Amino acid sequence: MITLSKRSYADETDLPAIANLINACEAVDQLEQGTSVSELEQSLDNPWLDKNRDICLWEDAGEKLIGYSLVSIPKSGEEIDCFLWFRVHPTARGGDLESQIIAWGEGRLREVSQERGMKVKLRSGARADQSQLIALLESHGFIPERYFFIMERSLLLPIPAPKLPEGFILRQVEAQQDAEAWVEMFNQSFIDHWNHHELTAERYQYYVTQLYYQPELDLIALAADGTFAAFCEASINPEANQRSGRNDSRFAHLKSGQQNKSHTKLVTIRLRAR
Repeated sequence: MITLSKRSYADETDLPAIANLINACEAVDQLEQGTSVSELEQSLDNPWLDKNRDICLWEDAGEKLIGYSLVSIPKSGEEIDCFLWFRVHPTARGGDLESQIIAWGEGRLREVSQERGMKVKLRSGARADQSQLIALLESHGFIPERYFFIMERSLLLPIPAPKLPEGFILRQVEAQQDAEAWVEMFNQSFIDHWNHHELTAERYQYYVTQLYYQPELDLIALAADGTFAAFCEASINPEANQRSGRNDSRFAHLKSGQQNKSHTKLVTIRLRAR
């Protein structure tokens, strides 16, 4: 039986070990979720994560990191629905560690519930072919709630030129001057979506200072009256491409403004154009 010790995240000196663990898992699981120290540091350096309380590490008797977990806790909402993200080293799987991690996540949510006086819900995730992980989560009371798909489009095929509706213009986002209107557009666009949480100006500024944020790939469509009608933000991560051996780009957001449903057609055109 493996002797385990549990501790909180200390500081940036923990990052190399966490990155190594994630990549050891990636080598086996092939989820395209590997990382680097720089990418990991940035993902943890966000304004709504309490690193000392929302991250937990498990080490073996030789102080080797074999378990890592993080719970993402929204700051607002009528119900606190949190997401538990975790990795267990392939050589340490199948024992009690996974259950300890889930128990830790549940305990952290109970703390939040008591502090805020609100109901809490814990979510986690698994890919469809991760049968053992799915069975583990189900054994702890998790039930399927939502499915997501990743879709690809080859750039080897011709891409039709975009045609904007009359009076619309397409331009690059100016992060500072557009922040307020962009945040409002985002929240109105996703207000009726599953698990929506209000985007704040603070979080928006965090996003536009990401390591591989590219302003030239962050676009908005303006209606004739100047209304922010639609947005499309894409990214290219050279570190991820180096790991995968491909040259991929990714759409992070692609949406029309909720205030005008007629803008939906513009979104479809823009997707084809990218």
